[in-house]
Amino acid sequence: MTAMKFGFVIVEGCGEESLAAEQTLHHLTEVEGEIECHRVPGTAETVLAAKCFAELTSVDAVLVFLPASSAVEPSVLTATLEGLTDIVLDWNMPIVTTISYPDGASLAHAAVTMVEMQIEMEQKAEGKMVDTSVN
Repeated sequence: MTAMKFGFVIVEGCGEESLAAEQTLHHLTEVEGEIECHRVPGTAETVLAAKCFAELTSVDAVLVFLPASSAVEPSVLTATLEGLTDIVLDWNMPIVTTISYPDGASLAHAAVTMVEMQIEMEQKAEGKMVDTSVN
């Protein structure tokens, strides 16, 4: 079992599922160190927090606890999810949100599944990378 590091981004007032997520992470995998948790004032601010996790820490995945989609202005939710998707693609770091998963346990399970998949694919790819540069 590979030790994994996780970060939580919690919009104020939306952390009720974080305890279940933390317990599930400890049940599913070896969690390296403490889960790093940061609270942000609103939905839009989760993008910067997730980017800071990607750039400034060594977490393997970020779990984002958002308010119910009905409680967020649709344009803000769309922009936030697009921003989080950009970070996933730019940094190859799984980010899972409560918009996609109904509870903390399923959110944690998704994060572990994605990290395990990424580790497996990286191990298979080692030494098989093809140089696609023109020069």
